[in-house]
Order: sequence, then structure tokens, then C-alpha cells
Amino acid sequence: MKFCTNCGAQLEAEDKFCTSCGTAVAANTASATTKTPENKINVDKEAVNERVQQTKQYAQNYWNWVKTSIQKPFETQNDAHPFYGMTTFILFSIIGALFVVIPGGQIFGKFSETTSHYGVNTESIMDNPFTIGMFFKLLVVIAIIYALYIVIGYLVEKLLSTEDSETSVIEYTNKFAHFINYTLIFSVVALVITIFSTQTIVNNLSEGRTDLGSLNLVVGLLALASLGFSTGFLATFFDKNVKYKIDRIYVVVIAQLVVSLVIYILVRYMIVPNAESYATGIFGSVFSTFDNLF
Repeated sequence: MKFCTNCGAQLEAEDKFCTSCGTAVAANTASATTKTPENKINVDKEAVNERVQQTKQYAQNYWNWVKTSIQKPFETQNDAHPFYGMTTFILFSIIGALFVVIPGGQIFGKFSETTSHYGVNTESIMDNPFTIGMFFKLLVVIAIIYALYIVIGYLVEKLLSTEDSETSVIEYTNKFAHFINYTLIFSVVALVITIFSTQTIVNNLSEGRTDLGSLNLVVGLLALASLGFSTGFLATFFDKNVKYKIDRIYVVVIAQLVVSLVIYILVRYMIVPNAESYATGIFGSVFSTFDNLF
């Protein structure tokens, strides 16, 4: 199939001139030649296929690394891919953001359904805050908190350890992640239970029943994940000799205090004020609308 390069009209194979504008077909061989675009498409497909295969291979190797770390968390692998640890913390950040967005969206949906029975269109009062935008904001905040743990832990180890090694922050990240990969199981299971039980819990509460279903199980799993994370962070210092006359246990305490202080400052003076301002704006508009209705 050919097209006129002057006006774009479709041409028959035997046409010598465009039937629409009269331009000579032979004068524009570029339109009749399709080998170059086809070659380009073939090259692009090969590049895409190669990238897909590389991604699959990375995912498979990462999963094998995670399985090994679950079986023997303290036996870290020095030859692990430099991005394995980062991948673990990205997964933790995604799970943390989903823990807010998915149940929050379900609760908002139930709230909208309830208010509609009273003739109130919730969506006309306020937008659903549990959107993809909120997901990415939470993802960034949680990732920053994990980054603080990594950076502070790495600096404490670097400053206080007697070992004159060239350990990089990437290697420290891999070691840290290797200690806590098993807690992914608790986090994922808790998230799945939350997704499937939130609607039931909300329905029970709306009907005046205090049966929270599997909420206790979710809390228990998250507590185990949190305990495992803290233990993994502290364990990154257990195998290090300290320069100064201070026991390793106090190095662990110092690292934990520094992280806690930095996170407190971040939450208290950055996250909380923004969250309060956001919530005030939302609920202020809701209350003003209800005042106008009643």
C-alpha cells in the first residue's frame, strides 16, 4: 500500500501519479520504500525483547537471593548484585504505601455509599484522597525513612568500626536487606489480609458490631515485621569491632537513637504539618457543606 507524500492520499500499486493532487509517485521514492522503517522496527523489537529477558533474569536471580537470605539471614553474599538491597527497600516502600491507599480507598467508598443514603454526594464535596498521587507521595516518604536508616547505619559503622575496609553504602544496603528479607513475608501476608478484610471490618463497624475480624492478625504480622526490621538494623553492627573504648551494644543504641531523632524531626516538622493542613482543608469543606445542607 502506497500513499502520496504530498497530500497523503492512498494510491494503487500501478499509479504513476496521485489521483488527488497529481504529484508524480516516482518522484518520491521514500514513500514507496519501507525497508528502512521495517528494519528500525525490527531493531526496536530486538532491543525490547533483550530488555525484557534481562528484567526476567534479574527478577529470577533476585528471588533466589531472597530465598537464600530467608533460609540463612546472617550469611550475607559479598558477590550479590549491587541493586538487590535497593530492590528490597523499594518493595517495602511500595507495600507501606499500599497499606494506606488501598484500605483508605475502600473506607472512602463505604463513606460515600453511606452519605448517599442521606442525599449527599460525597464526590461533589471532596475528591477521593486515596489516589495514585497519594500513593507516590507515601512511597517517597517511606523510601526517605528507609534511606535514613541506611545512611545513618552506614556512617555509624564507618566511623566507629576498626576495620579499614572499603565497604560501600551499596554493600551495606545489601547486607541490611539480607538481614530483613524474611520480613517481606509478614508484610505481604498482612497486606493481602488487609485488602480482603477491610470491607468486612468497615461493614461491621457501620452496623454497630465491634468484631474487627482479622485486624488482630494483621497487627501481629506487622509487629513481627517491625521487630525483624529493627533486629536486622541492629545486626549490621554486631560483627564489627569498635575503635573506641565502647562496647558494640552501645554503638547499636547510638545508631538507633540517631535514626529515631532524625525520623522524629522529619515527621514532626515536615510530614505532620502538611498532613494536618491537608486534612483540615478536606474536612473543613465537608463540614461547611453539611452546615449548608442542614
